[in-house]
Amino acid sequence: MPRSLQQLPALALALFGLAGLNLPAMAQAPDYLAIDAVEFFISDAASPPDADAGWSPVQLPLGSRVGNEEASNRVVWLRFDLPAPEANRSLALYFYRYNLSIDVFINGQLIGGDTYREGRQTMSWNHPRLIPIQPGTWQQGSNRVHVRFQTSFFGGTFAPILFGDVDYLQLAYEQRMFRQVTINQWMQYAGILALILSLALWAVRRNDRTYLLFAGMAATWIVLATHMVIYYNPISYRFWLPLVHVSADLWGLFFFHLLRQLIGLRAVVTTRIMNLWIVCSLAWTALAPIDYWWLGAYGIHGIGQLLIFYLMARTVGKAFTERDKLAIALCLTICVQISFFLHDFLLVLYASPEDWESALYYSQFAFPLLMLVFAGAMLQRFISALSEAEKLNRELEDRVAASRRIIEQSFEEKHELEMKQAAARERIDIYRDLHDDVGSKLLSIVHAGNNGKSESRIGELARSALESLRNAVSRANSPEQSLKEFLLELREEAELRLVGSGHEFSWSQVHALPELQLSSAQVFNLNRVFRELVSNIIRHADASSVDIRVSGAIDKLNFRLADDGKGMHRDQEHGKGNGLGNIESRITELNGSVSWRSKPGQGVTVEISIPTTDTQHQPLQNADPAQPAGGPTNA
Repeated sequence: MPRSLQQLPALALALFGLAGLNLPAMAQAPDYLAIDAVEFFISDAASPPDADAGWSPVQLPLGSRVGNEEASNRVVWLRFDLPAPEANRSLALYFYRYNLSIDVFINGQLIGGDTYREGRQTMSWNHPRLIPIQPGTWQQGSNRVHVRFQTSFFGGTFAPILFGDVDYLQLAYEQRMFRQVTINQWMQYAGILALILSLALWAVRRNDRTYLLFAGMAATWIVLATHMVIYYNPISYRFWLPLVHVSADLWGLFFFHLLRQLIGLRAVVTTRIMNLWIVCSLAWTALAPIDYWWLGAYGIHGIGQLLIFYLMARTVGKAFTERDKLAIALCLTICVQISFFLHDFLLVLYASPEDWESALYYSQFAFPLLMLVFAGAMLQRFISALSEAEKLNRELEDRVAASRRIIEQSFEEKHELEMKQAAARERIDIYRDLHDDVGSKLLSIVHAGNNGKSESRIGELARSALESLRNAVSRANSPEQSLKEFLLELREEAELRLVGSGHEFSWSQVHALPELQLSSAQVFNLNRVFRELVSNIIRHADASSVDIRVSGAIDKLNFRLADDGKGMHRDQEHGKGNGLGNIESRITELNGSVSWRSKPGQGVTVEISIPTTDTQHQPLQNADPAQPAGGPTNA
């Protein structure tokens, strides 16, 4: 027989306040009998042992905190006798406290109990059990009752048994279920809601660990409430019960830090002791042998309670000295907790067995009440932080609005300055256009008159000059244009002016120039450049023929304009006038290049090359990049 179970009779404790209750066996009561004197026998038999198996008397309540992990036999049989009841009377046995499970036999017949699951032991210590006795079970005279009592790694407990009318015991059973299970279910749900709320608040304000501490309190409270509610533990009882006690210690740790942070108390030494205390709790739970586990567990609980009481005392002092609202609320809560504790303590010491079994204990409401105060503090803290954030947001919006007004004012001033600068640049462009375009056309009119051209030709040139004047004054940039359309208009204008001034004109371009889209800047500047070049030939070159060639590829366009005039002197090449300077300026604006080659008496050759990507606009589009280049064609 395992040593721990042999000690059960000797280690019978006054568990749950029953030690001081010395009820006589089969004590008479109005509606039930309280059975507290029984016989016991240790055996793992599945059916009741023999009558002469060595039964020993024992007084209930029966309890032991001595555990033995290596013990293979943790089954205790209890027996007692009941007289045959009166006819047509419905009776029941009521077991209101035991740990872990029971099976009940009358006259060798199983009439009820718990379904024991290895590794998932029945947590009946908080669940009462009512077992009705069917009339056919009774026999004349004495009836023997056997109870197969399954204990755990950590020992077991067994309270007195109530025997009486089924209706009365059913009412007692339902009341105890409400007090011990249903109320704790509500607290479990409240803990889950508190956990969700605190985690939601922490998700909004991650820098504030107060909400995380409260979430830790709620999570550990859920474990404690679950321990009071469940019938089967979710994991092996060997680990579940230590987890419950560690959760109680962790609850105290979170409570300690949360209280210290909310009240603003400085307790450096106590905080270090508290942190060391929880490390010891975890180490003891993980490493201590079961034989001594209860001793260390309750000792650690007691030390933690002393540390918490110390912090509560400081909270009370702050409530009286600083009139802190939260400290005052916590003090009132502590007073309520103390009154709950005194009520339960007096109930245990002085209540009759009937009152003790049916009494409602208030201590279980102490922690939820305290958590309710903390929840209110958390919400108030969150509301204050939200109000502060809204205030800062309004101030920020005011500052942004003021900054916006300053920026708008600065932008208006900058825009006005830019408009003035743009107007000045536009005037310079207009002057340049008047020189390049209108001046060249007026010169053509003069030459056309000297050469005896017809009035229609002169009128046409005059209309063209008037149109150029309008374009220069309005400075309406040329729209985007395809390369094909641009070259066609460029050729027509050059031919009109040169042939009209008595020059021979030839134009050549490759068969398949890329189908590009020229930007408005490219169209405008190339038009002005060629007008200036043609004007220079008409005005200065004394040439008889002019040849223009166009070639290009996807990324570049090349123009070559040559005349057979008198050419340029060296001083003309190095000291270019407004016309040639404007040409270079416009080609540079297009990121292109221009070069002149001239010899006296052999004319001038101008070569222009521009990229087909406008740096100030979108890249030019090629409709058919794969089309091959062809040979030149002469006009």
